[in-house]
Amino acid sequence: MKFFLECYGKFGMVKKRGWTYASDTLTKSLKYRGKITTYGGGGFFTELSTTKFETKAIIKKLKDNLWITRGTRAVFVDFSVYNANLNIFGVAKLVFEFPSTGGVIPSDHIRTVSLIQFQTKWDLVILISKVFSYIFIFYYIVEEIREMMYFRGSYFLRFWNYVDLAIIALMVTGLILYLIIMLKVPSAIETIKKNPKWYGNLEYVNDLEQKRTNILAIALCLIYLKAFKFLNFNRTMGQLNNTLNRCALDILGFSMMFFIIFFAYAELGYLLFGHQVENFSTFSVSMFTLLRTILGDFNYPEIEEANRILAPIYFVTYIFLVFFVLLNMFLAIINDTYSDVKTEIALAPDELQMTEYVGEKLGKFMRTLGLGRYFPKKPTRGIKTTLREIREVLKKCGFTDVEIEMFFVRYNIDPWTNMDLNDSEQFCQELNVVLSAESNNGVRLEDFIRQQERLQQIENAVGRLVDQVKTLLERLEVMENVIKERRR
Repeated sequence: MKFFLECYGKFGMVKKRGWTYASDTLTKSLKYRGKITTYGGGGFFTELSTTKFETKAIIKKLKDNLWITRGTRAVFVDFSVYNANLNIFGVAKLVFEFPSTGGVIPSDHIRTVSLIQFQTKWDLVILISKVFSYIFIFYYIVEEIREMMYFRGSYFLRFWNYVDLAIIALMVTGLILYLIIMLKVPSAIETIKKNPKWYGNLEYVNDLEQKRTNILAIALCLIYLKAFKFLNFNRTMGQLNNTLNRCALDILGFSMMFFIIFFAYAELGYLLFGHQVENFSTFSVSMFTLLRTILGDFNYPEIEEANRILAPIYFVTYIFLVFFVLLNMFLAIINDTYSDVKTEIALAPDELQMTEYVGEKLGKFMRTLGLGRYFPKKPTRGIKTTLREIREVLKKCGFTDVEIEMFFVRYNIDPWTNMDLNDSEQFCQELNVVLSAESNNGVRLEDFIRQQERLQQIENAVGRLVDQVKTLLERLEVMENVIKERRR
């Protein structure tokens, strides 16, 4: 029986660098996710030279002593470059993976980053902008704390508050990473200056910078999305926000049904084609493939070659259920809700717009400074609504065109005029007079509804009678034609 006391045995030129395993604390390398698997930062490493001939000699020496063996799974070539004209560092990693089946799978990972800052006047402008942005973030934190203390439990019932907290968390995390980078960069550059022939390892700093960039990108996206919160000042721009609020529950119920079918087909595709088709190799890859299929990006011959019998059934049923049924249901939910919101906004009086709100506040401030003659107070706006919009709302409520026309004729309303505040007040007064007169005559709402139901029953009976008369006339006409034919 043989025991292995260590994972990496000794081989080749044992005592020299490159032939002894080094942990990631010595190599200062990070984990790397390759095309086959994820590799740690440790391994067997050697330093290459800055000249061509010395580097060729080092590589020849490694080759002659069998540095790459059957146990080698990957070879990494790491180097860093610097462009002084653009003040940009390039951190490059060339990867050669050796699968157990043989062969080599090459790949590369190249990232650029600007680490030396405050070299130009524009960098000073950027620094000032950063300072002001983070001052605003800290003010923002204080405001959110005050809102939490004021609203307490109800604070967490509003969606936009979670967006605010996410923005604050992301911006603070970005600030912490920025401070860490500012502390690490000088020491890393100083190490490169002291040892110009060694590998200038900037992986850790570059990784922090990439993470900071990703975090700030997400924060900026949320800040842009938060603009929808303030677009409600404009009734036209607020249609999207109102539509999403109205149909949120419907979309939630639809999403449950959609994802049940979607996950079922993703699992089925993974089990049917995963052993031959790369796009279905894992369950997660299978889900992304089905999402691409919805957008029209699919490779049907690939799955047909994997399974000629089940592939057509799988593809046709998925397209029918998801594309023709579920996707159209989703669009119908959005369209129906948007139609309701648009009708309500069309009928509602003009609300205060963002520009008018800013102008009103500015004018009020100027009037307090004694400049009222240059900024007079604007009169209160009235209601201006076309009766065509009222007609659309009445149709939405279930009224027929005949009932709407009778309503307009009864109260002497011209359907093509605009209805301002005075007209609406006069209309309401006339309507109150009519309603009070009807109440004095003793007509109750129950009696009116009962009479309406009876009239509806009479109309239905008359309609059935008319249909029967039409049928009888048609039969008589047929009999008359038959008699005429016989006489001939």
